[in-house]
Amino acid sequence: MPDAGTERGLYIEAGEERLYAITYACETPVARVLLCGPFPSERLYSLGAWVRWARFLASNNLLVIRFDYRGTGESTGKFTEMDFHRWREDIFVMCDWAAANCGAGPLVLHGLGMGGLLAQKVFVSQRADALLMWSPPLDTREVLKQGLIARLAMDMALQKPGERKTAQEYFDNLNTGGEIEVDGLTWSSGLWKSSENMALDPQYALAGEGSERIDGRPWSHVVLGSDVAPLVRSSTLLRAMNPRAAVVPPFPLNPDLSTFFTKNLNWILDNVDQPVRNVHA
Repeated sequence: MPDAGTERGLYIEAGEERLYAITYACETPVARVLLCGPFPSERLYSLGAWVRWARFLASNNLLVIRFDYRGTGESTGKFTEMDFHRWREDIFVMCDWAAANCGAGPLVLHGLGMGGLLAQKVFVSQRADALLMWSPPLDTREVLKQGLIARLAMDMALQKPGERKTAQEYFDNLNTGGEIEVDGLTWSSGLWKSSENMALDPQYALAGEGSERIDGRPWSHVVLGSDVAPLVRSSTLLRAMNPRAAVVPPFPLNPDLSTFFTKNLNWILDNVDQPVRNVHA
């Protein structure tokens, strides 16, 4: 690994494609943290805070790895050929790469939104020592339905009543092999069908926050609120950016997340059996 404070981008083989990853090095890492990002359409809005979180962890002696799923961000591949199962496989690839290239020590899987659900499915395979989830959906179909709600809202704003499709018409189109565009991304029928049977395992699907252990390994489910706006759904952030919005949310576009970050850092350090020392906000 490079020297402490260094951020290094690289490509990692994943089948016929390559995953783009960035490592955040630190002086004496007490653990490794693999960041599993949200659904691709939310990446644009959460990326700034996600990078700040990675740098915060690295400044507190955690080696961090961030990556883009195949067909998204800087990784290779076509988005229309990807689905939730392939993105889950990407996390397996990154776990293996971290084990081979990032030294010893515990591996923490940390997922935001969709990434939390996919990380949970990998966690049960014994590939990691701890799991931290920020607002994971109950299932992947929920992720897509939320996106379709945004598409319907856009249709109402831009199309005449007779031109608009219903939610069921969009569902039928995807079920019969069609495609639709949502947030600038073309959703395939394969993506829709891959969301049918992928859900959080029941013991992880908490209604609120919780921290438990399974097979001796710790996991935590954190529900994000409006106080961490850059990490929640993009529609929240868009309302803040729209000066014509009927209701202006009471939070800045770039809030101070140091308290939230420190709380979650402490959970990680406590659960990799390391004392909390010299936390840098």
